[in-house]
Amino acid sequence: MTNHTDEELMIFVKSHDVRAFEELFHRYERRIFTFFCRLVWNAEEAKDCTQETFLRLWKGRSQYGPKGRFSTYLFQIAKNHFLHERQKQKTRAHLRLEASECPDEFLEKASPLNGAHEQLVADEIQSAISKAVARLPEIHRLVYVMSEEQRMSYREIADVMDCPVGTVSSRKVEAIKKLRSLLQPLKDELSGESGGTA
Repeated sequence: MTNHTDEELMIFVKSHDVRAFEELFHRYERRIFTFFCRLVWNAEEAKDCTQETFLRLWKGRSQYGPKGRFSTYLFQIAKNHFLHERQKQKTRAHLRLEASECPDEFLEKASPLNGAHEQLVADEIQSAISKAVARLPEIHRLVYVMSEEQRMSYREIADVMDCPVGTVSSRKVEAIKKLRSLLQPLKDELSGESGGTA
């Protein structure tokens, strides 16, 4: 099974081939989990969302048509599930933002361990960025995570989001603008700290 393309495997899945499905799961499970981990900042929820995404892939296998890349098709399922869950959870007062709830192996470190003070600052920056991303509106968060974390091109994101490339670009710009605004207090604090007495 490993010598087949994603698209070929999905054609086999349409014919109820469990081994082909398991191979696709093996190829994409970690990437989809990381995607959700960056969106919801809760390991258990990210795990549940990942399982639900692949469950939806299996249940909807008969609807698959090889019109484009399989990865785009899978991320469309993941995106739709995320937006559906967010809609259901609108009544929540706050998102769970603790970045530590996601396994460290999936999180970028702001800087290497160079001493207690440097690590403290690095941790503070990473935590602030994580919380700021989690506070972005869902559409902007999706575009930001797909672009910055998944390294997807604007064309790929446009296919997943089912919108023009120009819309993806403007949403990314808006996401960056909102993040800068959310992170400004920390920037001011760090600037004041470094600009003390000479």
